[in-house]
Amino acid sequence: MDSEFLEKRNRSLEDIFFYEQDRRIIEQRKKLQQMKETKENLAKISGIHDDAVLEKLVALNIRPETMATLIGVPLIEMAWADGKMDAKERKKLFEYAEKAGVRKKGMDPKIMSSLLKCKPDPSLLKAWKQYMRTLCKQLSEPERKSLREEVMADARSIAEAAGGILGYGTVSAEEQAMLNELESAFRT
Repeated sequence: MDSEFLEKRNRSLEDIFFYEQDRRIIEQRKKLQQMKETKENLAKISGIHDDAVLEKLVALNIRPETMATLIGVPLIEMAWADGKMDAKERKKLFEYAEKAGVRKKGMDPKIMSSLLKCKPDPSLLKAWKQYMRTLCKQLSEPERKSLREEVMADARSIAEAAGGILGYGTVSAEEQAMLNELESAFRT
């Protein structure tokens, strides 16, 4: 009787042990899957494909929605750099919004359009720059460089959309000044 009791007790302890191990493994797999999905969404929104940068952004709890804002603010600021938003710049912004999945997240294009009718308050750019400087302090030099290159390539694309002087693929002095200001946010 005692040996039967001990055998059942041992099986119960083993069951508890393996149940706990299985639970941990399932939890780890779930976290890895969530991290993979977050990395994929960050890559889709930002255009960043450097795994180290994406993993660092996930580790810093940068969500895809935050990344869309981090990349969107400089684009909007760039479009307004010369005090007006050209139709070509607006088109480029809508292309970015589509890439970032704004519509899929429930934002009506009409609402976005209304946000683009007025130049943003200067406090938006100031807040973005402060956030980027803080974020960049958390990134290694290669990670910071990769993020800067993605953001600046998109910003330059907006600047070049209107064509600068006489529509010839250059950027205006105001747009160049904005590019310089945006780039300054990546210096630590």
